[in-house]
Amino acid sequence: MRKLPNLNALRAFDAAARQGSFARAADELGVSHAAVSRHVRNLETELGVALFERHARHVVLTGEGSLFARTVADSLSALEIDTGRLRRGVGRRTVVLDVESDLATRWLMPLLTDAALDDLDVHLDIRVRPDPPRAVLGDADLALTWGAAQCTGFRTEPFLDFEGFPVAAPALIERGSPPEDPAFFLAHRLIHERGIYWWRRCFDALGLSLDDAAGHLYFNRSHLCIDAAMRGAGLAIGDNVICDEALRAGALVRLPGPALTSRERYFMLVPDTRQVSRPVRRVRDWLVAQAKRHHHD
Repeated sequence: MRKLPNLNALRAFDAAARQGSFARAADELGVSHAAVSRHVRNLETELGVALFERHARHVVLTGEGSLFARTVADSLSALEIDTGRLRRGVGRRTVVLDVESDLATRWLMPLLTDAALDDLDVHLDIRVRPDPPRAVLGDADLALTWGAAQCTGFRTEPFLDFEGFPVAAPALIERGSPPEDPAFFLAHRLIHERGIYWWRRCFDALGLSLDDAAGHLYFNRSHLCIDAAMRGAGLAIGDNVICDEALRAGALVRLPGPALTSRERYFMLVPDTRQVSRPVRRVRDWLVAQAKRHHHD
């Protein structure tokens, strides 16, 4: 007979470890602060060690608590993943795809044509998240992430490389200085995410100062920056992945300027198991084929 701690106590401990607070853990689990505190206290008594250092408004894991937190997080993640797969059934046709939002909006959506979906012959359940998963994918079968993510139950495979460059709407280019003139970049508003890293690299390569830019428009997602550029709101830093459709359609034009490379790329997370269903393999192979086609175009 397995002698394991109470599951509710482990869930309370896991939430408190991730949140750094009994109160926030209680909000996540939908229980009272007292319930979380009681579960953790009982768990500490059962294990015979202190798992947290208590402070007025937060808690901090002890050394033993940190080690145990990793074990519990990995175990709960594996249980969550397998539970989701069993609920759907190995032979069922639904495939859950977890996708980073910029890639989903600007790259994946144009590929989901009637013909492609008919050929796949699966029920796609696409979950979009603003940031890469770092620990838990829930019941996802596959994931596409920006940057490598280490998630229990999955292996990480390189998926798409990208090259960044400045872009603008054709109508905006027709006004004022030609884009070959560095003054063109100073005459228009710069669109970017909260970090200004890419524009700084671009301006440095062009011999310009960001202090002389006409203005700035900030968004918290790259696909919103691209949408704003397509509407003529200013210049954006795009790339050959999320701007592919807009460039082909003529909604955006690549401007003269440096090619901006990065050590990061898009990755695919694939179940680290031999029992991958046929529908999941079909979607995975289709996604890999689309990525290869993109690189060859």
